[in-house]
Order: sequence, then structure tokens, then C-alpha cells
Amino acid sequence: MNAMIQVLLLGFMALLLMGVPISVALILAAAVAITGFSDFSPGLIPLKMVGATGSFPLLAIPFFVLAGCLMDRGGMSGRLIDLARSVVGRVRGGVAMVSVIACMFFAAVSGSTAATTAAIGIVLIPAMINSGYSRGTATALQATAGSIGIIIPPSIPFVLMGVIGGISIGDLFLGGILPGILTGCVLMVIAFAIATLQRHEPSTPGTSLMAIARALLRSALPLLTVFWVLGGIVGGYVTPTEAAIVAVAWAMLVGGLIYRTLSFSDIYHALIDSTRITGIVVLCIAATAPFAWLMTVEQVPQDIAASMLSLTQNPVALKLMMLLMLLAIGTFLDLTPAMILLVPILMPIACDTIDMAPVHFGVMMVLALGIGQCTPPVGIAIFVACSVGKAEFGEVARSLVPFLAGMLLVLLVVTYWPAVTMTLPALFNGGP
Repeated sequence: MNAMIQVLLLGFMALLLMGVPISVALILAAAVAITGFSDFSPGLIPLKMVGATGSFPLLAIPFFVLAGCLMDRGGMSGRLIDLARSVVGRVRGGVAMVSVIACMFFAAVSGSTAATTAAIGIVLIPAMINSGYSRGTATALQATAGSIGIIIPPSIPFVLMGVIGGISIGDLFLGGILPGILTGCVLMVIAFAIATLQRHEPSTPGTSLMAIARALLRSALPLLTVFWVLGGIVGGYVTPTEAAIVAVAWAMLVGGLIYRTLSFSDIYHALIDSTRITGIVVLCIAATAPFAWLMTVEQVPQDIAASMLSLTQNPVALKLMMLLMLLAIGTFLDLTPAMILLVPILMPIACDTIDMAPVHFGVMMVLALGIGQCTPPVGIAIFVACSVGKAEFGEVARSLVPFLAGMLLVLLVVTYWPAVTMTLPALFNGGP
């Protein structure tokens, strides 16, 4: 590894340890490496940053974010919570299951980890505490359940994966459905086990088919968002960007004209929120571009791939090595820059050497990095959940262990059993 790459990597790590924001650290590390240890012009940095954000499919991101913000502001998350409560509220630990199911429903209409964690957690973290869970356990469950937002479509990371890896975004959306549902089921089982051991009482005395039917009817229009988005993409009627615009129009129609819960003030604040979130995502994409370009020019991805292949050619071992790399990097690097940096390194190994389908690799990678969304020191879901739940970081970190163990189990199943990911893409369009 030459001096420029050493300075690039060590400078980036040092800036992270100093508390510099990830995007700024990426840009500064690239600037120092280029200026002091190469013949390249520093003017390449802004050029690479602008070029990285010029892809048309990336336009789907601000519209999906806006759709989620509009649905949150329009009170649709409350309808989804009522639906979940009518189904599992009478079960021991049912309020925690309500949180997980509501996150799955809301993830399917927002596609955002932060939006899902905040919208559901602000209501259900206090409810879980009142039902007997400790504040740390309730917040930890909300953080892990909120991370389902990046797995169940429409998923912003799947849009990025499709752009970076040249994979069908529609197939990625389909491939994420079963892993997302499986993750939710595992989290509910763990929540039920904790409630049973601690002898919590059910959150509601009972329910009926009529109550479930009424709750389903009240939440039918928000849930139809998934049909418009996924059905339009898979059917070939719209591109992912156009589907995101459809989601925004549907959120405006349902919240503003049908439910009449979305005011002009709500729309204004939703625009502000979505602009802030989109700005962070796009800045991360742009900041990663010069860093990734330098590593590519110096053939770092090829060297890493060669090192991995020199250790073993066994597919099982190579998959495990990739998972360990993704989990390690996901603990300190946000999902977007991690994807941009690692896809060029790992995708050739996965697809060419061990013959993984691109969709299988994409879902595995997003799921593995998504676990980093609820692990310190960078995980956005855990910090949003701590803020909403007014919990101390230390008590939440201790309570995360069983939930993270469950998510790791799902990751192993998805990695080594391709049918979990590939069944729905094969069923709808003959596979990727």
C-alpha cells in the first residue's frame, strides 16, 4: 500500500476519532492525500463530488423521503399503530410487538430508518415502559425495529445499491420483503420472551375480528402506498424515480383531501425535514466520491479482493469474511459511504468468484450494514430512539444485545439460504 493510500486511510480514521463528521472527514482526508502525496490536481475533488450526484435514479431519494415525512405529519403512523395493536395487543408483551409491526408497516410507506424510528417510537416507547419494559429495553427494541425501514421497500439504500451496483431496483425491492418480515418476526419473538420472563401483562384485554377489520379499513390507504410503488416498478409502468413521485402525490391526496389531517403548515415542515435529510444523504454520496476514486485508481479494491481470495476459495468462508467486514465497517461508517466504498470491492468477489446473484448480494449487504444503523458509535437509529425515548446511551447499549443477536441470526439465514431473497424476484419476473 503506497504512501498516499496510507495517509488517506489513517487521516480518515484520525478525523473520525476526533469527532469530525463523516462527510467532512472523507473530503479532508482525500484533499490531504491528493495535495501532499500525488500528482493529481486538488480541483478533481469538487469535480468528483458533483459527478457522483448526477445520476437520475438518485432523484428517487428526496421524493421517497418527502413521502415518508408527509405520512408522518399527516398522522398515518397512528393508523398503522392502531392496526398493529388490534392484531397483537392482547398477547403478553403485545405492546412491544405492536412497535415492531407498526415499524414494518411504516417502513413499507417511508423507506427511512430515522423516520420510522421517530414516528413510531414517540408513541410506543412510553407505552412499552408503562407495560413493564425498562426504558433501556424499550428504546433498544425501537432502535432495532426502526432499522427494518431500510429492508422493506421502498428502501432508499436499495435505490443507492441499484445505482452503484447496476442492479435492478425493482428486484432489490422484491428481494427485501421476506428478509424484512423475517427480521420483524425474530424481534417479536425476543420481545415476547422478555415479557414472559418478566411476567408483563397484556396491553389490551382482548380483540375481535371486527376490531381488526375496522383498523385495517382505517389504514388501508396508507398501506396502498406499497402497491403503487412496488406494483408500478415491477409492472414496468414507472421508474423508481417516478414511483417516488407517485408516493408523494398519494401522501398528499390521502392526508390532505381524504383524511384532512395534513395542513399547509404540515406540508411546509415536511418539506423542511425532507430537505434536511436529503442534504445529509447527498452530501455523504458526494463526499465519498473522491475518496473512493483514489482507492480505485490505486487498485485498493483489487488488492483487498486478492488478499481475501489468497486465504480461501471456499464460498462459505468467503461469505463469512464479507459479513465480518461489513459488520465491522458498519459500526463506525454510515451506510451510504460504506456502500459506495465497499460495493466495488465485494461485488466482484460475490458475483464472479462465488456466483452469488447480484440481488442476493445487494440484499445481504444492505441488511449487514443496516445492523450498523442500530449499533454504536455511528448508528442513527439508536441515537434517534434515545432522543425520542429520553434514554441514556449506556442503558440502551446493554439492552441491545438480544435484539442484535436476533438480527445477526437473520443475516446468516439470508446469506446462506438464497431462497429467502430470491423467491419473490423469481416469482414476479423470472429472477434477476
